[in-house]
Amino acid sequence: MATLTRLPLDTYLLAGQAAPLECAICQHENRVSAEMCHVCAAPLSIARISIEEKRPTSIVACIGASSAGKTAYLGMLMDMLMRDSGSLRTTLLGPHSISLQQSTTTALAAGWYPDKTLRDPEHTCWVHCRVECGRRRRHNDVVFADFAGDCFIEELEHPGSYPAVRSILGKCAAVMVFADAQRLQSGEHDDDYISLKMLSLISEQNNKDKKRKKAWTNRSKPTPLALVLTKADTTPACADDPLTFAENHASALWQDCQRRFPKSNVFAASVTGSTGYKLVGGRRCRVPLRVEPHGIVEPFGWLVENLP
Repeated sequence: MATLTRLPLDTYLLAGQAAPLECAICQHENRVSAEMCHVCAAPLSIARISIEEKRPTSIVACIGASSAGKTAYLGMLMDMLMRDSGSLRTTLLGPHSISLQQSTTTALAAGWYPDKTLRDPEHTCWVHCRVECGRRRRHNDVVFADFAGDCFIEELEHPGSYPAVRSILGKCAAVMVFADAQRLQSGEHDDDYISLKMLSLISEQNNKDKKRKKAWTNRSKPTPLALVLTKADTTPACADDPLTFAENHASALWQDCQRRFPKSNVFAASVTGSTGYKLVGGRRCRVPLRVEPHGIVEPFGWLVENLP
């Protein structure tokens, strides 16, 4: 007796896989089964979640020079947000969003600062989260990436080296600028020029797109910028009054931030309460003596509440 069976046609299966998936960062099309964008190396789960949830995603550009404290700050930020810190309630979207928090907390628990972010785009830590804030408990889907400081320099000198950097700067709904308060107090301003160039590139990218330029010049809902002065535990003057500290020690950077972004604010942040030095292989390495976060959530909370 003959039996009937059902076999899916290979052409039908191939047709389902042929539909392209547009990257949420650079808008290039990818295979629907791919995990990372073949152009900018951003996780394609960001695009999948946005399509499934039918929710817009706000991109926050995190810029700053190498060793400015971006990785330690962003990793500690996610660790605190996952604990329902203050009025912010956060849900991580996608497994890749946990990597930054995991590497930072693991290093600090072992008595070390997290390693510098590698320049390879595949090692860039991406965070996609849903933040609930405000009295109306408004939900915002936020995406940001922890790029190595050297990536900004390379993209400025050789445009196209890191497509994700330029794409984020052209689509960002908010900006976080990181500056090392300890270097600023000692009179070192070399890192400021990198941030100034990146702010200029943001303006250039927005002026190219008519829709972005219209939103950029909308004075009723301006793009917010937070200047985060990191390592404030080493500079008591910065921790006590970050605005006065920025005016005295980072006047050029702070004035440029205000000129380009009418809605700007300055914050002091530190991950540790005190630091020391340890000899490792004959070299003095800076290590945290105790983990005592200060001013970590405030900059991010202010940005989310002021998203256009």
